Amino acid sequence: EEYHAVHKKYHPIYRDILYARNYYDIFMLDLNGNLIYSVYKELDYATNFAANGTIDEHGVVQYGEWKDSGLGEAFEAAVRNPDEINVIDWKPYGPSNGALASFLSTGIKQNGKLIGVFCTQMPPDSKPI
Repeated sequence: EEYHAVHKKYHPIYRDILYARNYYDIFMLDLNGNLIYSVYKELDYATNFAANGTIDEHGVVQYGEWKDSGLGEAFEAAVRNPDEINVIDWKPYGPSNGALASFLSTGIKQNGKLIGVFCTQMPPDSKPI
């Protein structure tokens, strides 16, 4: 219920940014590496990108299918360097039908504390930021 209310409020804003900048997608991940927001919600949506995986409700470590992808690298880079714009170079990205993609990521902070990761997926014809 709360997710839907927040999504309804912010999704049009992120979609407009995506169109204006010709981004392929915009993502937000929690600190566990879970993809909690995506404009397009492709196959990567609601999956995990942490290199070390995440622990499920039974205490078993689960590894996300695309943890070694460009978005996985972008997540890990932003957690390590949350005050930087981290650039992940071009390579095929499986959830986008193997299209070439580069990712830019940075930390999301609240009151100085890291609470998540913001990331954009850049197609080769995107405009520079």
